[in-house]
Amino acid sequence: MRVLIDCTQVTRKKAGVGIYAENMIREIIKLDSGISWFLLVQNDDPDFDFSQHSNVRLMRVSSRIFRKLPFRFLLEQLFIPLLALAYRINVVHSLHYSFPLMPMFSKKVVTIHDMTMFLMPEMHLASKVRYFRFFIGAAARRADALGFDSHSAHNDFLKLFPHPTPSCDIVHLGKGPQFRPDLDPQEVDRVVRGYGLTQPYVLYIGTIEPRKNLDRLTQAFSTLAQTYPTHTLVIAGMKGWMYESLFELVRTLGLENRVVFTGFVAETDKPFLIRGAEVFAYVSLYEGFGIPVLEALACGTPTLTSDVSSIPEVTGDAALLIDPSSVQDITAGLERLLADPSLRNELAAKSISQAARFSWPATAATTLNLYRKAASR
Repeated sequence: MRVLIDCTQVTRKKAGVGIYAENMIREIIKLDSGISWFLLVQNDDPDFDFSQHSNVRLMRVSSRIFRKLPFRFLLEQLFIPLLALAYRINVVHSLHYSFPLMPMFSKKVVTIHDMTMFLMPEMHLASKVRYFRFFIGAAARRADALGFDSHSAHNDFLKLFPHPTPSCDIVHLGKGPQFRPDLDPQEVDRVVRGYGLTQPYVLYIGTIEPRKNLDRLTQAFSTLAQTYPTHTLVIAGMKGWMYESLFELVRTLGLENRVVFTGFVAETDKPFLIRGAEVFAYVSLYEGFGIPVLEALACGTPTLTSDVSSIPEVTGDAALLIDPSSVQDITAGLERLLADPSLRNELAAKSISQAARFSWPATAATTLNLYRKAASR
């Protein structure tokens, strides 16, 4: 079988979708599956260079052109079908909602990460809402197989598209082996200081965008700031969209010296920042999976997170769950964790075994099965 994976949708600085794509591909090409892999990648992204594997063919396109959406759309809709025909591709996997609409002999596999474009359109730019709604609807009718990050995301999809044409599978995501509790304390301290941070701190890691609910987290931290005068709230991650209100809120609350924005954090540094935190706080309003939550659990860091969407599916009883729509609930949960070392220790003990249930090799194996299902249709 020949499989083409379209990686051109992935940004060079990788957050959720990019982390999934890189790790899933790294693991799936290791499987003794008799598959020839064709990876379509932007030429400014070295993370997908798996050409040392004899069964992998890298197909690079110019990032100077194809990072721009109109040209990437043409690449997807016209060039990929031609590639599929020229290389006799059996399965084309689109990693992020959109996929080639043209009829092809190749089977089409599409990953649907979440349904926020339908459930929370106000959290996204209007142009993206229209674009991805169209493709999710098209995938429900025209794809051969769909992969969902969680049962929660799949259930939300079925409420809108109760009779999809494609085969649908749950493909849980994973975390890397670098996320573990036994990290060298000296290395943790070095990385923490390298970002200009001092302990103790409460940590969020992820893209800064409305769905992550950082305004409410900041308001909750503000309520506790005087009670815990040595703590800082660290918001680590790159700017996404519609983030201006958060920076304005920090200024309004007078928290410029207590809320630290690190900017983008390299994957190699993330485990150390997470392990160095007293509490990991991820109070998102909706997640298709929630990779940062899983990574925090794997590091044994006590975690405060939301009781909505996929997150309880990931955490089980290994995190303190709160209502993310309530500042009061976030405040109370954060105070419980900061004030109660025994609760922190209890959650840390549970988190390691819970996180062990998810891995990138398992993601790869499930994805491979999805390809085989699609190819057999």
